[in-house]
Amino acid sequence: MTTPIDVLVVDDDPFVRRGLFDILTAAGDIRVVAEADDGDQVPSKVALHRPRVVLMDLKMRRVGGVEAITALMLQPDPPRVVAMTALDVDDLVLEAIRAGAHSFIRKDEPPQSFGMAVRAVAAGTTLFSEQSLREIVAATDGTSVAPTTPDAWADAVRAITTLSARESEILRALASGATNAVIAGDLYLSETTVKTHVSHIYTKLRVTTRVEAAMEALRGGLVA
Repeated sequence: MTTPIDVLVVDDDPFVRRGLFDILTAAGDIRVVAEADDGDQVPSKVALHRPRVVLMDLKMRRVGGVEAITALMLQPDPPRVVAMTALDVDDLVLEAIRAGAHSFIRKDEPPQSFGMAVRAVAAGTTLFSEQSLREIVAATDGTSVAPTTPDAWADAVRAITTLSARESEILRALASGATNAVIAGDLYLSETTVKTHVSHIYTKLRVTTRVEAAMEALRGGLVA
């Protein structure tokens, strides 16, 4: 029998927490082990329940999701984090990714998307919609959290040209939200080989997460 994925749900809206509990519990392979209604409760809840994944709202009353994620990433062996956003995609999402969030999901995504996101980050990959990614790029370019280079788009184009043909192929697939397993199957490669290529892509693009790499692929024109 497969061990369920333990999840902590963090959101200041009790109706959202209840909805996520019902959605994730119905998935069968996911178990909500605890809930929190603000970011200041996250460290103690994680220490007590040791979830593999945290679903983290970004806008809360006392301690926001970005601050809570930053604190979590300082802990040894922190859980994987999926940042949750409302209908409006703003620069908090990029701040959350840079703080250490492993993926993000909009609250208006179909119910099954939440289970898929939890499984993806628990497996060490990520999951996001291309539309959400495009909205984040559009919302954050030119803001205080955008890259500090004079021209983020030109820098991305230059970085993309340093990739090999295989790396470009893998980055294109990664930017579509594909997992390493899917990429490996589509390109007839081993997952280890894909992971090696992804690591090289990170180095060449000067990023640390799949989401940031996907954003550079968009800025650099590798994907439309």
